[in-house]
Amino acid sequence: MCQFEVRLCEIRTFVTTNTPNNLGNSCLKLGPCDQDIVATLRFQRGSLADAEAEGHHWTFKRQGFWQPRVTVRVPGSEVDVAVFRPHWAGGGTVEFADGRTVNLRSANFWQSEWVWQEKDQPLILFKGRHGLVKARGAVEIQPGAAGGPDVPLLVLLGWYLILLHADDAAAASSGAMVAVTTST
Repeated sequence: MCQFEVRLCEIRTFVTTNTPNNLGNSCLKLGPCDQDIVATLRFQRGSLADAEAEGHHWTFKRQGFWQPRVTVRVPGSEVDVAVFRPHWAGGGTVEFADGRTVNLRSANFWQSEWVWQEKDQPLILFKGRHGLVKARGAVEIQPGAAGGPDVPLLVLLGWYLILLHADDAAAASSGAMVAVTTST
């Protein structure tokens, strides 16, 4: 059963709610309110996720420790469609197979808003709040990016990265809490 639902409640804005058990049981659905789903993101095992939108199907997988990255592939292929490389201070850069790059960066100090940018032009803005039980958010596709061929991929990859970031932050917080508890 899917724990994520994203609803398109007005033009270019997606709203999401989340009640996860963990990433392994998570599913994200994008679609207009009370209508058909137009995109899905399902975590299979670990960080491996399947993403589908507008007749396209990709897999996302976090790899590497010293040089972390997230690969984007067509299912069953070993060829990368794109590779996201995180920056040490947050965000990162996705490089497509044709060499084009798009940057993901935090849009505010609290990292509750993220934006995909190409040559300093905002393409897609993510706004969200993540709690212990639910996450809510919105995706705003900027007018200049609407209809772009990579928009479905960037929307799904953006949510995937935000969910990994939230999961990593929760794990770090839990580890810090355990360390403080055991040292007292």
